[in-house]
Amino acid sequence: MITYTTQTDMELAALLQTGDEGAFKAIYQKYWDKLLVIAGKRLGDIDDAEEAVQEIFLNLWKRRERFELKVGFENYFAVAVKFEVINRLAKRSREQLRNNAFAHENPKYQEPVHVAFDLETLQRQLETTISSLPPKCQLIFRMSRETDFTNKKIAENLNISEKAVEKHITHALKLLKSRFGPLFVYILLILPTLKK
Repeated sequence: MITYTTQTDMELAALLQTGDEGAFKAIYQKYWDKLLVIAGKRLGDIDDAEEAVQEIFLNLWKRRERFELKVGFENYFAVAVKFEVINRLAKRSREQLRNNAFAHENPKYQEPVHVAFDLETLQRQLETTISSLPPKCQLIFRMSRETDFTNKKIAENLNISEKAVEKHITHALKLLKSRFGPLFVYILLILPTLKK
Protein backbone atom coordinates (compact mmCIF):
# COMPACT_ATOMS: atom_id res chain seq x y z
CA MET A 1 0.00 0.00 0.00
CA ILE A 2 1.30 3.45 -0.97
CA THR A 3 1.93 6.00 1.77
CA TYR A 4 1.28 9.20 -0.16
CA THR A 5 2.62 11.53 2.53
CA THR A 6 6.14 10.10 2.11
CA GLN A 7 6.14 10.50 -1.69
CA THR A 8 8.16 13.27 -3.36
CA ASP A 9 6.44 15.73 -5.72
CA MET A 10 7.86 13.90 -8.72
CA GLU A 11 6.58 10.56 -7.42
CA LEU A 12 3.13 12.04 -6.75
CA ALA A 13 3.11 13.56 -10.26
CA ALA A 14 3.96 10.18 -11.78
CA LEU A 15 1.15 8.52 -9.80
CA LEU A 16 -1.23 11.31 -10.82
CA GLN A 17 -0.47 10.58 -14.50
CA THR A 18 -1.79 7.06 -13.99
CA GLY A 19 -5.05 8.44 -12.58
CA ASP A 20 -4.21 7.62 -8.96
CA GLU A 21 -6.92 9.39 -6.94
CA GLY A 22 -4.97 8.95 -3.71
CA ALA A 23 -2.04 10.90 -5.16
CA PHE A 24 -4.40 13.67 -6.31
CA LYS A 25 -5.99 13.81 -2.86
CA ALA A 26 -2.54 14.04 -1.22
CA ILE A 27 -1.54 16.93 -3.52
CA TYR A 28 -4.90 18.62 -2.89
CA GLN A 29 -4.60 18.35 0.90
CA LYS A 30 -0.99 19.56 0.91
CA TYR A 31 -1.52 22.66 -1.23
CA TRP A 32 -5.17 23.71 -0.93
CA ASP A 33 -4.75 25.99 2.12
CA LYS A 34 -1.57 27.63 0.79
CA LEU A 35 -3.20 28.44 -2.54
CA LEU A 36 -6.35 29.73 -0.85
CA VAL A 37 -4.31 32.20 1.22
CA ILE A 38 -2.43 33.47 -1.86
CA ALA A 39 -5.56 33.74 -4.02
CA GLY A 40 -7.51 35.33 -1.14
CA LYS A 41 -4.90 38.05 -0.65
CA ARG A 42 -4.73 38.84 -4.36
CA LEU A 43 -8.45 38.71 -5.09
CA GLY A 44 -9.68 40.20 -1.81
CA ASP A 45 -12.69 37.87 -1.87
CA ILE A 46 -12.66 34.48 -0.15
CA ASP A 47 -15.49 33.00 -2.27
CA ASP A 48 -13.75 34.02 -5.49
CA ALA A 49 -10.47 32.66 -4.09
CA GLU A 50 -12.07 29.28 -3.30
CA GLU A 51 -13.47 29.09 -6.82
CA ALA A 52 -10.06 29.97 -8.26
CA VAL A 53 -8.27 27.25 -6.28
CA GLN A 54 -10.99 24.72 -7.11
CA GLU A 55 -10.54 25.58 -10.81
CA ILE A 56 -6.77 25.04 -10.56
CA PHE A 57 -7.21 21.55 -9.06
CA LEU A 58 -10.00 20.70 -11.50
CA ASN A 59 -7.73 21.58 -14.43
CA LEU A 60 -4.90 19.53 -12.91
CA TRP A 61 -7.15 16.47 -12.68
CA LYS A 62 -8.53 16.98 -16.21
CA ARG A 63 -5.05 17.06 -17.74
CA ARG A 64 -3.51 14.46 -15.41
CA GLU A 65 -2.60 11.98 -18.19
CA ARG A 66 -0.45 14.50 -20.08
CA PHE A 67 0.68 16.42 -16.98
CA GLU A 68 4.45 16.81 -16.56
CA LEU A 69 5.98 18.31 -13.45
CA LYS A 70 9.14 20.28 -14.28
CA VAL A 71 10.40 21.43 -10.88
CA GLY A 72 7.97 20.85 -8.03
CA PHE A 73 4.32 21.44 -7.15
CA GLU A 74 5.27 24.60 -5.20
CA ASN A 75 6.46 26.22 -8.45
CA TYR A 76 3.66 24.75 -10.56
CA PHE A 77 0.94 26.07 -8.24
CA ALA A 78 2.63 29.48 -7.84
CA VAL A 79 2.33 29.97 -11.61
CA ALA A 80 -1.15 28.42 -11.81
CA VAL A 81 -2.60 30.65 -9.09
CA LYS A 82 -0.95 33.73 -10.61
CA PHE A 83 -2.62 33.18 -14.00
CA GLU A 84 -5.97 32.19 -12.49
CA VAL A 85 -5.97 35.41 -10.45
CA ILE A 86 -5.03 37.50 -13.52
CA ASN A 87 -7.88 35.96 -15.51
CA ARG A 88 -10.36 36.60 -12.71
CA LEU A 89 -9.23 40.20 -12.21
CA ALA A 90 -9.50 40.82 -15.96
CA LYS A 91 -13.01 39.33 -15.96
CA ARG A 92 -13.93 41.44 -12.93
CA SER A 93 -12.63 44.54 -14.71
CA ARG A 94 -14.66 43.77 -17.85
CA GLU A 95 -17.81 43.23 -15.78
CA GLN A 96 -17.25 46.50 -13.91
CA LEU A 97 -16.89 48.44 -17.15
CA ARG A 98 -20.01 46.79 -18.57
CA ASN A 99 -21.95 47.66 -15.40
CA ASN A 100 -20.73 51.25 -15.57
CA ALA A 101 -21.84 51.47 -19.19
CA PHE A 102 -25.31 50.15 -18.34
CA ALA A 103 -25.59 52.54 -15.41
CA HIS A 104 -25.06 55.53 -17.72
CA GLU A 105 -28.09 57.73 -18.42
CA ASN A 106 -28.33 56.68 -22.06
CA PRO A 107 -26.93 53.16 -22.25
CA LYS A 108 -28.43 52.57 -25.72
CA TYR A 109 -26.03 55.17 -27.13
CA GLN A 110 -22.99 53.62 -25.55
CA GLU A 111 -20.45 51.74 -27.60
CA PRO A 112 -19.75 48.23 -26.28
CA VAL A 113 -16.92 48.27 -23.78
CA HIS A 114 -14.25 45.62 -24.09
CA VAL A 115 -11.27 45.32 -21.80
CA ALA A 116 -9.09 42.41 -22.68
CA PHE A 117 -5.43 41.71 -23.14
CA ASP A 118 -3.35 38.91 -24.49
CA LEU A 119 -1.26 37.53 -21.65
CA GLU A 120 1.54 36.37 -23.96
CA THR A 121 1.73 39.80 -25.62
CA LEU A 122 1.78 41.45 -22.20
CA GLN A 123 4.62 39.16 -21.08
CA ARG A 124 6.61 39.97 -24.24
CA GLN A 125 6.11 43.70 -23.70
CA LEU A 126 7.15 43.28 -20.07
CA GLU A 127 10.35 41.47 -21.08
CA THR A 128 11.14 44.15 -23.70
CA THR A 129 10.58 46.91 -21.15
CA ILE A 130 12.80 45.23 -18.53
CA SER A 131 15.47 44.65 -21.19
CA SER A 132 15.44 48.39 -21.98
CA LEU A 133 16.53 49.26 -18.42
CA PRO A 134 20.17 50.34 -17.86
CA PRO A 135 22.32 47.17 -17.39
CA LYS A 136 22.87 47.52 -13.62
CA CYS A 137 19.24 48.47 -12.95
CA GLN A 138 18.08 45.52 -15.07
CA LEU A 139 20.40 43.11 -13.26
CA ILE A 140 19.22 44.26 -9.82
CA PHE A 141 15.55 44.21 -10.82
CA ARG A 142 15.84 40.70 -12.25
CA MET A 143 17.68 39.50 -9.13
CA SER A 144 14.93 40.94 -6.94
CA ARG A 145 12.18 39.27 -8.97
CA GLU A 146 13.68 36.03 -10.23
CA THR A 147 15.65 34.81 -7.22
CA ASP A 148 14.97 34.42 -3.51
CA PHE A 149 17.51 37.16 -2.75
CA THR A 150 16.53 39.92 -0.35
CA ASN A 151 17.62 43.51 -1.06
CA LYS A 152 20.36 43.00 1.53
CA LYS A 153 21.63 39.85 -0.21
CA ILE A 154 21.64 41.60 -3.61
CA ALA A 155 23.60 44.51 -2.08
CA GLU A 156 26.18 42.08 -0.61
CA ASN A 157 26.56 40.19 -3.91
CA LEU A 158 27.04 43.36 -5.97
CA ASN A 159 29.06 45.15 -3.30
CA ILE A 160 26.71 48.17 -3.23
CA SER A 161 24.49 49.69 -0.54
CA GLU A 162 21.02 48.38 0.20
CA LYS A 163 19.74 51.90 -0.51
CA ALA A 164 21.21 51.72 -4.03
CA VAL A 165 19.40 48.42 -4.59
CA GLU A 166 16.10 49.99 -3.51
CA LYS A 167 16.71 52.99 -5.79
CA HIS A 168 17.22 50.75 -8.84
CA ILE A 169 14.11 48.68 -8.06
CA THR A 170 12.01 51.84 -7.57
CA HIS A 171 13.30 53.21 -10.90
CA ALA A 172 12.33 49.96 -12.68
CA LEU A 173 8.86 49.87 -11.12
CA LYS A 174 8.24 53.53 -12.08
CA LEU A 175 9.17 52.76 -15.68
CA LEU A 176 6.82 49.74 -15.72
CA LYS A 177 4.01 51.82 -14.21
CA SER A 178 4.39 54.58 -16.81
CA ARG A 179 4.71 52.02 -19.64
CA PHE A 180 1.72 49.84 -18.72
CA GLY A 181 -0.62 52.34 -17.03
CA PRO A 182 -3.87 50.61 -15.94
CA LEU A 183 -2.37 47.20 -16.75
CA PHE A 184 0.38 47.75 -14.16
CA VAL A 185 -1.64 45.81 -11.55
CA TYR A 186 -1.47 42.75 -13.83
CA ILE A 187 2.26 43.30 -14.36
CA LEU A 188 2.78 43.04 -10.58
CA LEU A 189 0.96 39.71 -10.62
CA ILE A 190 3.00 38.39 -13.54
CA LEU A 191 6.23 39.30 -11.79
CA PRO A 192 7.21 37.13 -8.80
CA THR A 193 6.65 38.79 -5.45
CA LEU A 194 9.42 41.19 -4.46
CA LYS A 195 11.31 39.95 -1.41
CA LYS A 196 11.81 42.55 1.30
